[in-house]
Amino acid sequence: MSVDPEDSLLEAARQLVPSLSSAKHKGQDGRIGIVGGSLEYSGAPYFAGMSALRTGADLVHIFCCKEASIPIKSFSPELIVHPVLDNDNALSHIEPWLDRLHVLVIGPGLGRDPKVFENVSKLIKTCFRLSKPLVIDADGLFLVGQNTSLIKNYPGLVLTPNAMEFTRLVQAFLHKTVQPTPVASDALIKELAKAIGTQVIVVAKGAEDKIGDGQVDTPTISCAARGSGRRCGGQGDLLAGSLCVFTTWSLGSMQPPRASMIACYAACRLVRETNRSAFSMKHRGMLASDMLDQVANTFAKFFETSV
Repeated sequence: MSVDPEDSLLEAARQLVPSLSSAKHKGQDGRIGIVGGSLEYSGAPYFAGMSALRTGADLVHIFCCKEASIPIKSFSPELIVHPVLDNDNALSHIEPWLDRLHVLVIGPGLGRDPKVFENVSKLIKTCFRLSKPLVIDADGLFLVGQNTSLIKNYPGLVLTPNAMEFTRLVQAFLHKTVQPTPVASDALIKELAKAIGTQVIVVAKGAEDKIGDGQVDTPTISCAARGSGRRCGGQGDLLAGSLCVFTTWSLGSMQPPRASMIACYAACRLVRETNRSAFSMKHRGMLASDMLDQVANTFAKFFETSV
């Protein structure tokens, strides 16, 4: 009988999950930073932050624009909200927190305001200097596509493009024009990652999620676990939040790039299984908030190793 290769990946993902212990202190299992949230988009950083907490992070900080701060605070008292992203001196407010955070994600609900982009560009440069593990999603990907030097050879960087965002990155970094496809090709993922940096990971989201890095001898990883046909807004934000947590847990657990890629697989698998679970209850009317409600139970079912 053939063995499903995703079974071994799932088992490897379980090995990343830290044990629960009363001897631990608050923050030890994950302090996550979410950079995003604008006048138009306040839900995205909320979904990313709450997904991180439901996956198992201890603390989540959201660095957002002032207009987004009150809605996000109203959504949940669990999130620590800093309304500084559109300040003239935003970096001076964010930088003191960086050494306390394990992983940051830039992009959920970021928008494309030039002033915010300028502040975020400075933040990326600072994170690069500090070798801070970083995930870039959504409008964060648009930003780095406009200024490719921001992330060239960034160690520990993960990019999470959907099909359209992937084609834009290919154009920006490889100067190739390709059409969006349901599943990105392994070769193109590897080529893109290598063009950015050998320690960069690209998670090409689609009908089948593909994970590849810029190293010649590292094969791509696929996550094809069945979700549902329902694609509601916010699903990518849930992935970004959970990915930060799995990435935190992967730090120091195995030799990179294997651990980082397994962390990406774990997040993709969690979101797909969460999608399937929520769809079984809400069907075509399923929303990202319904998926969020299922993250904890889905994690317990597929990833929990201790109680």
